Amino acid sequence: MDKKKEDLRVKRTHKLLQQALLELIEKQSFETITVNQICDLAMVHRTTFYTHYNDKFQLLSHTLRQIAEEEFKVAHHTPTEIFQELLTVTTKHKNLFSQLLSEEKDSLRNIIRRDMGDGIKEYVTAHSTHMSKIDIEIKVEAYVGAILGVLHWWIDNRLSIDQEQLHTKLKSIMDWDFLKN
Repeated sequence: MDKKKEDLRVKRTHKLLQQALLELIEKQSFETITVNQICDLAMVHRTTFYTHYNDKFQLLSHTLRQIAEEEFKVAHHTPTEIFQELLTVTTKHKNLFSQLLSEEKDSLRNIIRRDMGDGIKEYVTAHSTHMSKIDIEIKVEAYVGAILGVLHWWIDNRLSIDQEQLHTKLKSIMDWDFLKN
């Protein structure tokens, strides 16, 4: 059999399964989606699904990589352009991003984010009289997100520097007072 035609069939199968998954995510939580639903919507047999993917999580991972490769072009861009590109892709796939960013509402990361954010929001509200509610919320989310990102990096790197060094480095990078302005 011709290798090129075989590759086209594989690509077609992947595309059908990915489209089915994205369509289902528009209607329901990823958590509740079953492989049967994906296969029915894609009009692909379950055995074919399992020939290409181990489970729906692997399909999701492959789908996200495809979206990133096709739509998230960030090479040689400034941080501002990268952020704008991320916003564009997020807007296009808002239900997907919404679910993936909020599915684990009881995860440690989200509990810390919520509690830390509430505490900082309280502080900022008490110390700033001229900021709108939306400005406060955006600043708090940016701050908490940055801190959690660094915390995650620190843990992934086996606490490669001690906490005082990390705190000092963060203070030199971030203007803590930006929350009050």
